[in-house]
Amino acid sequence: MNNLTLFFLGLVLIYIPACLSQNNDKQCFSQALNPSYPCCKGDKIVYTDEDGEWGVEDGKWCGIGNGPSNDSDDSCFSVALGYKCCEKCKVVYTDNDGDWGVENNKWCGIKESCASPIDIKEPVQDNSEFDFSFLKMEYNKNNMVYSPLSIKYALKMLQEGAAGKTLAEINEVLSNTTLSKYENTNSNLSLANGLFIRDTYYKYVKEEFMNTLKEKYEAEVIEDEFKDANNANQWIEDKTLGIIKDMLKDDMVQDEACVMLLINALAIDLEWIYQFSERNTLGKPFYKDNGEKMEATMMLQKLNNEYLSYTINEDVTAISMDLKENNGTQLEFMVIMPNEDLSSYIEKVTKEQINEIDEMLKLSTTAAATVRKEVILYVPKFKFNYSLSLKDDLKSLGIREAFVPKEANFSQMADLKKAGGNVYVKDALHKADIEFSEKGTKAGAATVIIMGGNGAGMHKPPSPLTIIFNKPFMFIIRDKNTKDIWFIGTVYEPNSWENDKEYYENL
Repeated sequence: MNNLTLFFLGLVLIYIPACLSQNNDKQCFSQALNPSYPCCKGDKIVYTDEDGEWGVEDGKWCGIGNGPSNDSDDSCFSVALGYKCCEKCKVVYTDNDGDWGVENNKWCGIKESCASPIDIKEPVQDNSEFDFSFLKMEYNKNNMVYSPLSIKYALKMLQEGAAGKTLAEINEVLSNTTLSKYENTNSNLSLANGLFIRDTYYKYVKEEFMNTLKEKYEAEVIEDEFKDANNANQWIEDKTLGIIKDMLKDDMVQDEACVMLLINALAIDLEWIYQFSERNTLGKPFYKDNGEKMEATMMLQKLNNEYLSYTINEDVTAISMDLKENNGTQLEFMVIMPNEDLSSYIEKVTKEQINEIDEMLKLSTTAAATVRKEVILYVPKFKFNYSLSLKDDLKSLGIREAFVPKEANFSQMADLKKAGGNVYVKDALHKADIEFSEKGTKAGAATVIIMGGNGAGMHKPPSPLTIIFNKPFMFIIRDKNTKDIWFIGTVYEPNSWENDKEYYENL
């Protein structure tokens, strides 16, 4: 929508047309108004108010029918602007003209009939499947790990600087996502946000945008010469407890088109409430996806329901173990091994299914009559890292305009007129690393959005139950209270006993 169109609509809505000719023999409600308006020759409704239904003919307003009608469902303000009415009532953007939606990749106006408590006033529900989107898009039957929480933080900061269709696309992906606040407490849990700005571009970045990131996301705003990636890389390494190193290459930030870096970094280094003993670790068979058997480094311990929740049914074998609480934050580690092959399970997995498993885990801890008090648990060690193809993934999810140099709209981020060029997302990176061991879990992730722009700038229990994770499985690390998912991943090939056994044999 250009400025002239917006100006025209503003006049239409403010003044609701006046002094139109009366050359029409039709009878309609608008003739009785003061001032009076002619009747439409046709029946095309483009606007409805308390007086009745209106049309536009020869660039002028005209009335349709004898008054308020119950058949106004097909009318909306946007027709007068050259945009169709939306079939659905989903609002993705609101400006002074009204509520807008996007259907078939085109803007459309929300109908007047949508203005009901159900359709408009109730908040949009959180896009609960966002967390699993990347797992499904990049699923390649390999070890994988990423942080949905980190990606959400980076996108929410990007959202603060967007406008127009660019904002609408980001809104569509994030839906009504809200973020919990976490504080850097000590060397065990870290979550931080940062905005690195090229020194020659700093003067163009809007103060309001920087203040918003500082206030809402506690972001550090750093002016940098971008001579190399050292400063940004060191910041990421520090904020991920030393886990994520050298994420950015020098040429990424030296490129004059790189004007800003929006970064989220988070990490955990937490111990199990009840640790595994290294002396119990041994080699046991693990059956890979292709049917090949390997000898994995398998941790072993006996646990009771105080430290372990589990469920075994016709669909999955799943456990949940608590990590030590850190300044009020309680994370849990869920391991889910489907009875079908993991690839088929992941294609269909939803957050609702995970919540159902969670409910079964809770029940298992209380159903003393049917659940054994003591469990012998075998779970393999693993350590690996993974990098998402985040730019391609975000495009697949629907964030497209943000990556187009001439079309991206980040007018809330920088003064584009003074900068002499547009701002757009040049690249989006995500890297995560995880180590699952006898002591606990150590994991880190970072998301970097590279902004491009102008270069200037019980009964007696039976015998113990044995649970063994001996084929590919997925895992989730999440906040036990808020259910925020910090990490999601898959394990297709755990640590090899052949590589580890010398260490354990010498204990």
